[in-house]
This record gives sequence, C-alpha cells and structure tokens, in this order.
Amino acid sequence: MTSNEPVRRGEFGLTFPVRLVSDIRKSQEWYRNVLQCHDISGYGHATRGDRGGMGLIVSTAASPDHIRPNAVAQKRTDEPAEAASSEYGCDSLVEVAWNNLAYIIEEVRSRGGKITVEPYEYAYEGRLYMKAHITDYDGYNIVLSTNRSQTEEPISQQPEDKFMKTVQVRLVSDLKKSLDWYKNVLGCDEVNDFGYARRGDPEAPYPVMEVILQQAASPHDVCPNAQCAKVRDVEGLWEGPDFPWDTFVHVSWEDVLLIVDEVRARGGTIGTEPLETSNDGWDFLDARITDPDGYSIILGGMRRSDEA
Repeated sequence: MTSNEPVRRGEFGLTFPVRLVSDIRKSQEWYRNVLQCHDISGYGHATRGDRGGMGLIVSTAASPDHIRPNAVAQKRTDEPAEAASSEYGCDSLVEVAWNNLAYIIEEVRSRGGKITVEPYEYAYEGRLYMKAHITDYDGYNIVLSTNRSQTEEPISQQPEDKFMKTVQVRLVSDLKKSLDWYKNVLGCDEVNDFGYARRGDPEAPYPVMEVILQQAASPHDVCPNAQCAKVRDVEGLWEGPDFPWDTFVHVSWEDVLLIVDEVRARGGTIGTEPLETSNDGWDFLDARITDPDGYSIILGGMRRSDEA
C-alpha cells in the first residue's frame, strides 16, 4: 500500500553554539554580568531572550590550546574593504536594530565588557551597514551587526539593550563544498553564496537552525571543538558530554532518529549513533552528525523518565 502523503522530516529546534572555555563559572558570570544573560544553568547554558536574543553552551576545555576563537576569514572579493575587521575574526554575529547598536556598546562598556572594534559604518549595494566587536572572557569575538537602506532614516525611538538574533559563525576549508553539504545532506531550506545556511521555516513558531560559513584563510584556522574536559564532583555542574560538541540542536525525541536516518540516506556521516542516557529524572537521546570539516552537530532529544 502506498501513500501520496509527503514523508515528514524532523524539525530542528532551539540551537546553541558550543564553546570551550577556561572556566565555566567565570565564563557564565561574564555572560550574566556583561551581556545580561538571564538563564545560567549547570549544563553550561547562558541565554538571553526567549526567542531570538542569544544563547550558547560553554564547556571546560581539556587544554588551553583548545580555546581557539575564529581567525580572520579569507576576504571576499565582492565585498568592500570595510566589511570585516583585519584584526579580529567572528565567532557569533548578533543582529540588532540600527538605533540600538551604539547604545548596546556603551551598556556593555559600562558593565566592564571589552570593545575590541568600536562601531563603524560602511556602504554596500545601496545599504548602510554598522558593526562593532565585543570580546568575551576567553577571547571569543561577538560581532554586533545592523543595516538599513541608504535612503531610509532610522526610526526615532528610545534605544534598547536588545539583541534580535544570534547566529554561529564557523570557518571551513572549502566554502562551496560546505554549502553543498548543508543544503543537500543536512537539508537546509536556504543556503546562499554569502555563507548563510538555515534549516527550518523562519515564520514557524519554533526556532530554526542557522549558521554562517566563512572561507578559512588557512587550513590551520579550521578548528572543530576538541573533546571537553570532564568536570567531576562539582556540585551543580554537569560533567560534560562524551564526544565533541560544536552545535547543539534541541529536537523532539522522535525526530532524533528521523533526522539521523534522513542525513544517512543523503550520504552524511553519523559520528555517534543515537545514544540514550538518564539523569535526575530525565532521559536524553543524543546523536552526532559531522560536517565535511569535522564540526559536530548534536541532535538532542529529552523527556521525563516517567513518560517513556
């Protein structure tokens, strides 16, 4: 018996970049006090805002050598020279409203944050762009970004310390090859020549997975996260995963297997088959997909143990 109904694909949910840091507590304290993240958890989370905003997971690096903020990406020939800093890379791109960027920078500065690149503007293809760089406790670069039409006047309103959206940035060895993989293997719904890849409907009520891929200037600059250190016997802190994490994606329990089968059928590499664990009244189902450069995308399902 056959059916004409389309096969349902798994839905990607809330997505967190994962960063290796020197000290989880100090890193989370920085995100709480300087970037005003409100949700700080024993699993390494630091989040700000229920939808949009920003969120990440920090894990303890096994070695100081494993703390490697992104280097400066290879310059695109079709962009103006002002489009990127020549000294600092980008680990996260944070979209903000035009009249908020300078205000946010001053708020971060007043809370002890380090501004590595002051706000600057440039024009490109009929639009004005403004960017600024913040560096976190371990030297990871957070780039605030906004743009508007050159003919559009900014709306006059009280500025806010508000993040609209945060997108993870990663350096890759072959941008075209990576874009093809994210489109044809991971099943991203939108992939463009600027390195943007998204899976999920941006108009849907649930979040989507987004990433910006940049061409590395050197193969040495392509650095997926190493295995983190295990944090044992520290009250309130999870000891950490059993394999490397670069991106963690919350998905429903059923969709972990659905997405793994989908990616496998398209020729993708399943770095770790779905693995079920339990802790503190919860069951977890994690699987690891690795992209062409070895970056690990973790699919994470969870449910209460009494719901199994």
